[in-house]
Formats: sequence, structure tokens, C-alpha cells
Amino acid sequence: MSERDNELAAVPTWTYGHILPNGITVLALAFGMTAFTYAAAGLIAPAIACVLIAAVLDACDGRVARRMNTASKFGAELDSLADVICFGAAPAFIVYLWGLNVFGVAGWLACLLPTIAAALRLARFNVMAADANKPSWSGLYFTGVPAPAGAFLALVPVYLEGAGWLDLHAASLAGLVSLPLVAVLMVSTFPTFSGKQTQRKAMRVLFLPTLFVGTAAAAGLTWYPWQTLVIVGLAYVLSFPFSYRSRRKKILAIG
Repeated sequence: MSERDNELAAVPTWTYGHILPNGITVLALAFGMTAFTYAAAGLIAPAIACVLIAAVLDACDGRVARRMNTASKFGAELDSLADVICFGAAPAFIVYLWGLNVFGVAGWLACLLPTIAAALRLARFNVMAADANKPSWSGLYFTGVPAPAGAFLALVPVYLEGAGWLDLHAASLAGLVSLPLVAVLMVSTFPTFSGKQTQRKAMRVLFLPTLFVGTAAAAGLTWYPWQTLVIVGLAYVLSFPFSYRSRRKKILAIG
């Protein structure tokens, strides 16, 4: 086989079913890039909105691909590249221009860490996804905080300032401390819920509570967006001990 034939063989075979999930990924990337534009113009709220919309789209593309049975290596790699920009670089750029730029090099280094951590954990995720020996329940947990959730947590100091619970200086100091912690959580091996387990339970026995929480969150984002974002971030962090205990029980059960 010639070199040209090898190149053609490496090109993925596209169908209409591949266009939708990969199109969603590209749309998420477009929102992530738009966040840079808003942040550079000093429009922090729209920039954050773009990151959050990208996170929603990121949660959809893989599910759509699996539902349509069109998941592919190409789509996984495209998703990872988009995630580094949307949930690594974009939040760091937003937080830096919002308040951490006053700390000079220290502020810039604090913003660099989540971006680097996002790239490292996504590379690790791609390697672990190819492991055929992992237990069936391992898909219920992420290893460390996933990139979209890491981006959400990295922006919590901005939420605190927007809610009026901290002034800009205090919130910026909080960001100087919290961003390295978020980076550590992203590259750690600490188990966090992936959402699949919650979705299955919600479909069986928790439909009404899930509906109530979703409705309350939607109402909160409408009337008290900053406060709601802080509460969601706090609730997510408080779930860490439960995810750790849940995975530990599964490990002990098979050990």
C-alpha cells in the first residue's frame, strides 16, 4: 500500500450521523472562542454565559453520538481539543482580565494552572478510555474533576463578586488561592460523579425531586443568577465525599 493509500485509509468515513454530534462540538468551540471576545471587551457576564453554554453543548455531543451509534475516535479527539479551549483557556482568560491581572505574574501563573490541568486530564482521559480492563461501574465516576466542572469552579470567585457577597479585591484574592486548588482537583485521582448514575436513578425513582431541583435552578438562574451559580458550585464540591464513599464501597465489594 502506498503512502497516499495509507493517508486515505486514516481519514474517517463520514455519514450524516457523524455531522450532528461533531457539529455540536464545533458549536461549543465557537462559544468558547466567543468568550475570549467578550472578556477582552470587559463584558464578563456574557463571556461566562458563553462558557456555560459550551458546557451544556459538551454534555450533549457525546450522548448524541452514542444514541445515534456514531461515536468515533475522531469525535473524541475533537471534543478533547475543544474542551482545552472552552474549559481551560477561556475561563483562565476571563478570570485574569476580571481581577487577577492586578497581581501581575502571580495572577497569571494562577490562571495558567487550570489551563495546563485541563490539557493533562483530557490526555489522561483519552488514554483511560482505551483501557479494556476497567470495571463496568468505572464509567459512573470521573477521575478528578472534569474539565467543564473545573471551568465552573474556576469562575466561582467571579460569581461571588457578581452576587455582591465579596468585593472585587476580596474575590480576586479568593481566585488567587482557589484556581491552583481547582487545578489540583482536575489532575487528581479523586473520584467525582460523572452524572450517569444520577441520570439512571432519576429515571427510576428520583424523577420528581430531579424535576423540582431543575425547575428551582432554572428559576434561580433567571432571577438570581450569580447567587444560584455560587450555590451550584458549593453543592458540587459537597458531593465529593459522597462520590469517594460510593466508589470505595464498590471497590471493597469486589475486593
